[in-house]
Amino acid sequence: MLDQGFNVKSLLKLTTRHEIIKFSLGKNKDDYKEKLNIISDNIENENFEFNNIQSIVINDNKVIVTDSPEEHYAIKKIALNLKRLYKISTRNRDEISEQVLRILETSSNYSVVRIDIKKFYDNVCYNKLLEKLQNDKLLTSKSLSLLSEIMNNKTINPKTKNTIGLPRGLAISPVLSEIFIRDIDIKIRETYGVYYYARYVDDIIIIASRPCDEIFTAVKKILKDFNLKTNNKTCKFNIGNVDNKSDEVQLTFEYLGYKYIISNHTHIDKRIINVHLTSDKIRKIKSRIIHSLLDRTSSNAPTFYKKKILLERIKILAGNYPIASTKEEQGILKSGIFYSNRLVNNSGVFNEFNIFLKKALFTQKKNSFGKKMKTIPNEEKKILSNICFISGFKNKKYYEIEPSRMVLLKSCWKNKNHKRKN
Repeated sequence: MLDQGFNVKSLLKLTTRHEIIKFSLGKNKDDYKEKLNIISDNIENENFEFNNIQSIVINDNKVIVTDSPEEHYAIKKIALNLKRLYKISTRNRDEISEQVLRILETSSNYSVVRIDIKKFYDNVCYNKLLEKLQNDKLLTSKSLSLLSEIMNNKTINPKTKNTIGLPRGLAISPVLSEIFIRDIDIKIRETYGVYYYARYVDDIIIIASRPCDEIFTAVKKILKDFNLKTNNKTCKFNIGNVDNKSDEVQLTFEYLGYKYIISNHTHIDKRIINVHLTSDKIRKIKSRIIHSLLDRTSSNAPTFYKKKILLERIKILAGNYPIASTKEEQGILKSGIFYSNRLVNNSGVFNEFNIFLKKALFTQKKNSFGKKMKTIPNEEKKILSNICFISGFKNKKYYEIEPSRMVLLKSCWKNKNHKRKN
């Protein structure tokens, strides 16, 4: 039976390195238990309220955060309880992308509809979801009471409305969104002509045997019934049978970080599908190159240290590295130029980053960026410009880096346009 309580034992199971550092829980298990015992008592107190919730504005979106250990653990525990009670499992991006590619390679005709839901979290009614949870009677009264308390928090709901959406940033929101959208998933899958349907959060792809306009109209109606709309990222088209005797025709769409270029020609009995990086991914990597170079010239650290940090940053951008794993995940998780883009079937696309890095390093422009680049010694520039993104992808170059070191290396890439509101 699932333990839904906020006791020390259940909170200890939730504790990761992140909580140990953030909330200064101590050096060993006994220290953790001592601190968690206080946290547990505070959560279980009938007068417990969410008073430390704050909002951060990121790219014009309000993101909810809390520095309170009690609030953090209460929200995280409820999210885990919901995930287990409703058997929520998030689809793997790589798995979806692999399936999409294999289906696109078929030689028969089909239609593709890619839909992104407009302001998904904003249009999910928190109050109605809370009513559903109460009616289902799976969560304890304590958890339901805390969820209600979150909805009444003035930072999240300043006007105490009944129609607020899901608060971005809180661990409960992704789980609640999955509970909400389950009925939509079922209805779309059951739509006549749909033979492949996948969704990652609010990003949907459908491959069907019926014309795309018919499928799109049917899906729009389903979404409308749930007070949802599509945004301008939506695309749809029909793909005809393969025909190697006619001129090649290509259609393109982007989904989950990949650009798929679909041809009407075949190779070894499979439709030719070229998989590239999306424009957003290309922009993201180039932006990180620039921020790495700028940090080299603006930091007040000793020269030898700045030189070493920049070299490491460019290496991990062009290579692969470990990422932090949760207790539920087994083995070493890897990310980087190959592991984040493994479906790309033309390594030559990564040469764009080699060229970009060299142009940035040896720029002759006389603007502020050009002046800063001139402060980097030519010998250092030559070493940096020899780092190859193609090689990092093809040879799966891997760098074993400690999590704390990775945090430092990534620090200059983060969005600095964060504004905290009390």
